[in-house]
This record gives sequence, C-alpha cells and structure tokens, in this order.
Amino acid sequence: MKDAIKALAADPYQREAARVRLAVEGRSVVRPLIAELLDETSPVPWQEIERLLVKWIPEHAYDEVLAALASASDKVSRRRLSRTFTSFGAVDRYIEALNHPSASVRESAAMGIQSACSVAYGRKPNPDVDYDLVIDALIPLLADPDEDVAQRVRWLLTMLGDGVLEPLRHVRRHGPGKLRAHALSVLAAAGGEEALSAADRAAVERLVRIKLLDDRAQPLDTCFTSWIAVPGGDQQGIAELLGLFDARPATFELGLSVGSHDSHDGAEYGRVYVTPEVDGWTLVLGPWCNPVDPERAEDVLRVVTELSRHHGRAQAYYFGEQGGGSGWLVAENGETVRRCKGSWAKDDARFSLGEPLPQERAACIEEGITPVGDAPADGEEADEEWTDLAPYLAPDLARRLGVSPFDLGPDTTVRGAGIVALTPHARAHGRPCTGAYAI
Repeated sequence: MKDAIKALAADPYQREAARVRLAVEGRSVVRPLIAELLDETSPVPWQEIERLLVKWIPEHAYDEVLAALASASDKVSRRRLSRTFTSFGAVDRYIEALNHPSASVRESAAMGIQSACSVAYGRKPNPDVDYDLVIDALIPLLADPDEDVAQRVRWLLTMLGDGVLEPLRHVRRHGPGKLRAHALSVLAAAGGEEALSAADRAAVERLVRIKLLDDRAQPLDTCFTSWIAVPGGDQQGIAELLGLFDARPATFELGLSVGSHDSHDGAEYGRVYVTPEVDGWTLVLGPWCNPVDPERAEDVLRVVTELSRHHGRAQAYYFGEQGGGSGWLVAENGETVRRCKGSWAKDDARFSLGEPLPQERAACIEEGITPVGDAPADGEEADEEWTDLAPYLAPDLARRLGVSPFDLGPDTTVRGAGIVALTPHARAHGRPCTGAYAI
C-alpha cells in the first residue's frame, strides 16, 4: 500500500495504476492517505491524494476526513484537511456537520456549502439542493460561540440569493433574541436597505442619531481614498453646489464604512460622505471626488473650480496606499492652480495643469531631491526622482495645504455632524446598492 501511495508522485501511467489499486483497497487506505496528506515532507502532490479521497472513495473517506479535521491540532493540518473536506460537495452531510462540536468542522461545513450552493457573482442555483433546508440550518449559527464560524455563516447567507430574506425577517420579528442583531446585519448585506422593514429602518436611523451625540473624528482611510476639501463649515452650501441629494446623518464610522465599500467593490460614483467641519475644513469622501480618474477628472475639475469661486479655495485628491499612486487638484478664486497625477503610468502627464506648487517643491527638498520644475544638469535623473516621489505625495500635500483625512482623530476640532448623500451620478445611472455598514 505504501508503494502505491508513493507511486502517486510518479509518471502518469504509474499514477493511474496506483489510483486503481488504492481505490480497490477502499476503507483500509483512507487513514494512510490522510497521513500522507498531512506529511509536509511527502513528495506526493496533495491534489492527487484529495482526488482519490473525494472522487474515488468518498463513501469511505468522508467520515475519516471529518474525524481527522475535528482532532487536528495545528493550523497547517486543519487547512489541508478543510480543503479536502470542502471538496466532497456533500451538502446533506455538511448540514449535519454544522452541529458538530468542533468549530473547525462547523466552519469547514459552511465553506463546503458555500462552494456547492453560492449564487454570488452570477452563479446559478444548484438544482440538487434544497436551499430552504440549507438556510434554516445556517441561521442558528449566526450566534455561534466561535466568531470564525459565525462570520463564515454571515458571509455565506449573503451568497444564497433572495431566499434568505424572509427567514431573516422572521428572526427579526419573532426571535430568538440572540439572533436578531445578526439577522439585521445579514439582511442589510444581502438585500440592502430595501430588505429591511420600516421598523428596522427607523431603528437604524435612531441609532445613528444617538451615536452622533458622542461622535468623534477618526482617520478616513479607505485604501483607495478620494476626497474634496473646502475651507470652512458650509456643509449645506457645498452639498447644494455639488448637486448632492437624499442626505442622511452619518457618523464618522458610517462614513468610513460607506467610503471603504464604495472604493473597494469597484468605483461607486453615486454616493459620498460629507464630514462636519474638521479643523476648519469640510471634506467630501468617495470615488466620485477623484481628480485623476479618467471618467471623473473633467467633472471634478469643474466642480472644484466652482467651489473655489464661492469659498476662495478648494482641492481634490486621490491616494492609493497600496501602490495606487496619487493625484491632486488645487483651485483658488475660480481658477485652476494645479492638477497633477503621479502613478508611474504612461499617461500621467495628460492630467497635468499649472506649475508645481511651492508645497511640492518643499516636499522634494525635504526628501533630498531636486525640486520638481527645476532643470539641473542631469534632468533625466531629476525626472526619475520626482516620478518615484509623486505617487506618495497626496496625503502630505493635503496636510500642507489644509487638512488630511488620514490625520483626523480624537484631537480634531469638530463642528456639526456628517452626512451620507447621493451624487448627480445616481440621478443619471441609478441609486447605488446599499449594504451592511458600521455605525
């Protein structure tokens, strides 16, 4: 038997012969195969072992893999066994395993159901699955004592289609109480605000108002962060000039959550978060504000210039902290002073307007490089230095010119309350999808 298992690492002909021989062994070969799977020094590809267990002898292997997963004592073993366990595709057995004492088994069972049943990203429902039965089995695990299991189930329920909505509404109406809060979050994530009852929508709005009483500024970092900055605290005037509508009160946490969602799941141009006055400035956060987005650049140029006409100054920025580059736009008294993009892309230059700002030059000097705009003897080297600095410059320039959203915190002076509002893009292209956000 050992020779046959080792032959799974041999040439294709030997592998096929080994599979046949091992499959004939049936139950007696399962534990040796699992041991080989967990041996980090084994030359046998894990895919070969998994294929044998899952495709050739699943009727013998399922229970043994489950037992091994339940008793696994280290992360590597649990990961390998979970990967195999979730490949069986045995939804009925996974439903039973959701009640297993082992959290690793419960989480892996949920992952197996996800793999077999998810309708996310355009997948069609599995015709062999009773989705009502699956949903009824999953909902109690929303309050699982193991947070990893509970989180996996929350994600999974949002992937099973509209059939989850009514069972979750039932929990909201009738309990049990320990599931109600979790059901509300999943309802919002799965169906958006439209899936909530009028009572639940009112409860959420009431919670936001309560939270605003003690709201504190916090950094607004969405990884891919775009914002407009206007001096002063004329939030209503800024919103009117930008054409924002359907404004709702929002905490800093809610604004950050909405901004993160809209920035990560594809650029959502239909919604922004407008801060209260923070250290003498009002910020508008969201991909709609990106001054160097090819789809938004000209409109952002227009609105920022118009804001500067009314407020003396206005700026717009973009910063992708994972190497996504920087962009900035500065306008004063109705005139564009500067627009620049730094991202190592070949088309960066097409966004350039105006002369380098004193603040850009100062940043160069502090970094020990030739100030942008100067022409030293070795001009090529200076251009390369600027190209390497510019992609990281937006937060620093925002700080030098006013206030950076990354610097907000407990010591920030705050006047008023923030709002989340829809942009003119939403009028033309439809309202953005809502979801579950932190408050």
